[in-house]
Amino acid sequence: MTVRVVHGRSRLLLPVVAQSRSGRFGELLMFRDAKSSIMEWTSISALEARIEFDESANNGLVLTNKYLPEELLSEILFRVDLKAMLNCQLVCKRWYSILHTYVWRKKAEAILGQRLHFNGEFSWLLYYVICNNNSIGKNLLKNHSGRSGTNKFWRILSNGGHRWKVECPPAGAPKLPSSEPVFENEQFCFVTSFEHCNKEQTVDLVSEGFPPRFLDQFQPPIMISEWYSSRWDCPAAYKCSAVLKTECGLVLKTFHFENILDGETQNTWFQVQHEFTNYGPGVRKVTFTHGGIDHKFWAGHYGSKMAGACIKVNLPKQMPTESEEVTYMVVD
Repeated sequence: MTVRVVHGRSRLLLPVVAQSRSGRFGELLMFRDAKSSIMEWTSISALEARIEFDESANNGLVLTNKYLPEELLSEILFRVDLKAMLNCQLVCKRWYSILHTYVWRKKAEAILGQRLHFNGEFSWLLYYVICNNNSIGKNLLKNHSGRSGTNKFWRILSNGGHRWKVECPPAGAPKLPSSEPVFENEQFCFVTSFEHCNKEQTVDLVSEGFPPRFLDQFQPPIMISEWYSSRWDCPAAYKCSAVLKTECGLVLKTFHFENILDGETQNTWFQVQHEFTNYGPGVRKVTFTHGGIDHKFWAGHYGSKMAGACIKVNLPKQMPTESEEVTYMVVD
């Protein structure tokens, strides 16, 4: 069965599957090839005169001479895939409005499994990124506690004393907090030695699924955190830093933290946290560095311990206005 969508004087042919169940519509519309349909519509509309959009008219709501309420059309659009949704924004102003004011947000909330409450005006680009990217709110650092060894995903900067080591469970220190989901109920941690041990890992935000335009417009909060400790019998020093960089490596923002674990602060796990906000446009990469040393220079691994290193890109707290958004995004 084929449905003809009226777009002014232009017409768009879309594959349709219609069925009725208990007096209610089930799956009414399935877009099997949105790209080819949009190309067909574009070639037709190029030959015909455009008609100004009238909000009070039924433009975009008439299918094979049958009126389709906006509520039902919204449910249909909600059930198509993301590429089809992007292309459907180009069908007509009615569809564009329905998608931007309702469907994208509903899709994002369904994927996250929670209601979204934002300050500021609606922005469809944020919801598109949520729908198309499962990295929001997740730890982007790999091998954060040493389960895969000391070298995997990390670049060793200094490997003094008896070199970096991984312990499981932590020796001479309490167990890692079981309530922290980052540890996944495991007890791996890195440990340093009697000379400086430092290493770093860089996260490419674009490669992780965050479009440059999204990063520049929304400047979503970037959270840095890690747990650190020392043995009960040996004081130690811990340090970490995080740097926001452009694509070419230009430093935009930095954070640095150091702590001496001595006396009452030994044999306890602490967490360092920092949130980057309002950092301006251009951020594409985040480099996390950590390290430490013991303060008695004992042979072996009596230096500071660290686990659960984390870089998270969280949901923006404030959205830009509609005038700051990208108007169209077309998928080839």
